[in-house]
Amino acid sequence: MKTVRLIIATLLVLSVSSAVDVFAQENNNRDENGKIVRGPYETNRLFDNVWIGVAGGINLYEMGFNDPGPFGGRISAAIDINIGKWVTPSVGLRIGYSGLTASGWSHTATPYSPNFDEGKGLYKKQFGTMFVHGDVMWNISNAFSGYKETRVWNFIPFLSAGVAYSYKNGTNYSNKEFAVAVGLLNNIRLSNRIDLTLELRQFIVNGNYDSSNQGGLAGMSSVTLGVAVKLGKTNFNRSNRAANEQRIGDLEALNKELNDSNSALNKANDDLTNENKGLQAKIKDMEDNPQVVVERIMLDVTPCTVFFEIGQTVLSERELAHLDFYIKNVIEQDSEKTFTLIGSADKQTGSKRRNQQLSQMRVDYVCDILLNKYNIPAERLIIKSEGSENNRFEEPALNRAVTIE
Repeated sequence: MKTVRLIIATLLVLSVSSAVDVFAQENNNRDENGKIVRGPYETNRLFDNVWIGVAGGINLYEMGFNDPGPFGGRISAAIDINIGKWVTPSVGLRIGYSGLTASGWSHTATPYSPNFDEGKGLYKKQFGTMFVHGDVMWNISNAFSGYKETRVWNFIPFLSAGVAYSYKNGTNYSNKEFAVAVGLLNNIRLSNRIDLTLELRQFIVNGNYDSSNQGGLAGMSSVTLGVAVKLGKTNFNRSNRAANEQRIGDLEALNKELNDSNSALNKANDDLTNENKGLQAKIKDMEDNPQVVVERIMLDVTPCTVFFEIGQTVLSERELAHLDFYIKNVIEQDSEKTFTLIGSADKQTGSKRRNQQLSQMRVDYVCDILLNKYNIPAERLIIKSEGSENNRFEEPALNRAVTIE
């Protein structure tokens, strides 16, 4: 008896050790942020995530957990047949039949042990057994490491309860008792549809189950090896709720970013409005006081920058007024100076290629105004397009510009 318990304990330890190794190897079962994915998952149809299993092995009947007689006489054949369904990746339900035969020794004659073995000094006990049960199963591998359909090994403890029935052919005696069991199912994935199963189970029942009058509790340890065939859909999909929550989070982050950008644009607009008021006041002052020497004073304001709206390649009326002021009071007043026009775009929006295209179109647009509207000679103009490579201002909106130096 001690030998069997040692064998079962060793198998459990090996299973737990394997579980630890599997958990350590499941680091790739994570989302883009490195977190283990555990759900929620969509509920599949009734006949999805269903399996049918068949297994064979050995039973070891334990009469009061203190059986007499040699160990070999207490081992008999076992068979398991079951059907189950995974409700979630971690929780499953199963119904099944377990049993076939049980054997052992007895000090007294009973309906299941009528034959006396003179060499052993004991009565040989043999009878048929069946345990029709329902199980609640917990897939620890999916619960702790996150669901993964292609995981090679799954570690699944379970609890069972049901009706146990014992009988012996050729007699009128049988016994029906309520019984419970605990166990460990090891699922080893062979393919998308087939698993190899190794199941360890400890069955507990009333001590009279073997036709003795001993009372108390009796048990039966079982080890079976078999296969399970999966039916219907075999995997689980993340629920739409999880996807929607992710989208909401992304939209909230985007909304915050847009609000921050809008605040920055409002500040830039206020600054430009104040600057425009100052320039308009200077224009009016120059109109009212034509004796002012504009050439020497206005050259001090170079360089000049005109600003474009996001994605635009033409200037607003306000910026055209700024450009007009600069041309008339600086460029046209210094006929000997060569000016450099530098187009740019902000690096916070758009691709590098698109920003290069925008900066080129903006500087070409300003150059065309200087050439065709104000008749500035082409030899006085140098054209450069910097894209978003050399932003001069901290605020992105201020880098959508053409600078004249």
